[in-house]
Amino acid sequence: MAYELFRRFSLFAELDDAELASVAAVAKPRRFARDEVVIREDERGDVFCLIKQGRVKISMTSPEGKEIILSTLGPGEFFGEMSLLDDEPRSASVIATEKLEVLTIWQSDFLELLRENFGITRRLLAEMSKRLRDASSRIESLATMDVYGRLARYLLELAASQGREAPDGYVAVTRPTHQAIANTIGTSRETVSRLIHELMEQGLLLSEGKTIYMRREALRKFREAS
Repeated sequence: MAYELFRRFSLFAELDDAELASVAAVAKPRRFARDEVVIREDERGDVFCLIKQGRVKISMTSPEGKEIILSTLGPGEFFGEMSLLDDEPRSASVIATEKLEVLTIWQSDFLELLRENFGITRRLLAEMSKRLRDASSRIESLATMDVYGRLARYLLELAASQGREAPDGYVAVTRPTHQAIANTIGTSRETVSRLIHELMEQGLLLSEGKTIYMRREALRKFREAS
């Protein structure tokens, strides 16, 4: 596998050509269909995954059997590192939300890369710290915000992570299902549908096919609400 591919991943940004080649030598490609389980909660963890193409959702199952979506990840991001570091079972499931291609690295090779390259270790710790901060922010929002505020924060984060410029001052994102939004912000699908319908009636959101368009005014209002 050509090592130049790994320059796309910030995790390996500080590596020289020889070090990138050593990563490429132990990474193996795998493909998954939409809705296929990549990692299952509570199973033994022995592989680290880098997303080359597609997106995944990270989710847990509540004691009542309800899905709770913790986050979504896309190209250039990674998952599966926690179990490789602490030898504990997987803390969450990872499911492909569209056709997915990942690059996998087995635990022994992954730990060897960390031993040999402090730059990888530092960037890994930085990303894990960011995810911990994001989790703390989500816990805070669930505890202190009403449903509209949580939806506003969700849409802001969606625009920041996936948004692309569209004509007439809109920001376009791929439309998540109302159930996926509900599972992320801790409410019902019916409540999400009602709130989004109200935002559309106000002209703040437009929905066409698989795309949602957010007006700049909507993003300002979302910042105020969150």
